[in-house]
Amino acid sequence: MRDRDIAPPAPGFWILASVEGWERFAIQGAKSLLTLFLLTDLLRPAAMPVLGLATLRAAIEGMTGTRGDIAFASQLYGLYGAFTYLVLPLGGWMADRGGRRRVAMMLGAGLMAGGLIALSGRSLALAGLGLMIGGIGLLKGNLAAEVAALRRTGNGERLFAAYLACLNGGALLGPLLCGWLAARSGFGAAFGAMAASMVVAILLLRTAPRVTLPAAAPTGGGAIDWGRVVPAIVAVTLCFCAYEQLTNMVLVWARARVDLSIDGFAVPPGWLAAADGLFTITLAMGAYRLWPWLARGGHEPATGLKLALGGVAIALAYVLLAWLSTAAGLVALGGPLAAILLLSLGVVLSWPSALAIVTAAAPPARRGLMTGLFYLHGFVAHLVVGQLGTLYPVMSQPRFWLLHGGLALAGAAVALTTLRGQATTTSTAASASA
Repeated sequence: MRDRDIAPPAPGFWILASVEGWERFAIQGAKSLLTLFLLTDLLRPAAMPVLGLATLRAAIEGMTGTRGDIAFASQLYGLYGAFTYLVLPLGGWMADRGGRRRVAMMLGAGLMAGGLIALSGRSLALAGLGLMIGGIGLLKGNLAAEVAALRRTGNGERLFAAYLACLNGGALLGPLLCGWLAARSGFGAAFGAMAASMVVAILLLRTAPRVTLPAAAPTGGGAIDWGRVVPAIVAVTLCFCAYEQLTNMVLVWARARVDLSIDGFAVPPGWLAAADGLFTITLAMGAYRLWPWLARGGHEPATGLKLALGGVAIALAYVLLAWLSTAAGLVALGGPLAAILLLSLGVVLSWPSALAIVTAAAPPARRGLMTGLFYLHGFVAHLVVGQLGTLYPVMSQPRFWLLHGGLALAGAAVALTTLRGQATTTSTAASASA
């Protein structure tokens, strides 16, 4: 069984994983630029008016109080990210009910491309974010559900790590290329490149083999094991309430406090998000090979323990950022990169483990809905990150980062509760990821 698990995944896995990579190119490219785009372009007094932006700002500040550009940019970042996850269960439910998952995915990719084109034109930027939200809702969860249907046995955790590596190829290239384009040719060129990535995703989807759901559920009764699902989702949500600050206030902090020059070359702040993608790819592929090796000797950690260790790694990253923030003057680039490495390690340990628990606890016919529910961790995390970002101008930087470390530690504690009465789940019997 373990030897067969080393074999390539089912046909179509790498095409679908590549689609996810191009989708992440657009999603992470946009996220890494959004706060900076608002602060340096859209919110400038002399900037081109954005349809609906002033009305939205007045509504938000009417509820939260006037806090300045940094606070509003953080809140809008959080709302945008939150809604991209809130719509995922709806997109999964629509595809489950209609049985047209591939059509939903194609439509979602098209909406994302249209939204990015609107963002490149500035005046319709807010409408573009709305199109992005709708497109992600139709594509993201359904893509993961379709990949999940490729596996034959097991909980798929090991190949979830391979999927994580593929999607982080896009998470690396998006901030890297788009950050460079924004610095060299402006934000319009960067969003145009993201739109082109979604055209590539559409073309790849057209070539992907059709995926059908298995006839029977992987577990006997076909009921959802909520006793495992709920703690896993709560744990990964708390971890991501800390992690997602990377593409928000961490970049704002880096622009002001980090020496972003290498031999006279000015490193775009968004490249720190690209470093996260590179680290995650490397660590995820390492995990892809490490877990089967440990399993042969009976030493592979339980899935819930991996989830807990991920929370600890994320907490250590923010402890390091808190320590770096106590320094006078600019911080050397190596320190923030070490913190990002810890954040990446936390994601590699926590995200595949939580997704493996959730999908293994759901019957195949409800997997689109369940993957959408899993991705609600992003909805909560972005709302929290956006609101926490409003504290950045008024709280000492070490305390700000330690607050995030506390959230990650809380996630680790919740993850440990999944070990009670739970048989150890391994990843070595999987043949595809989700």
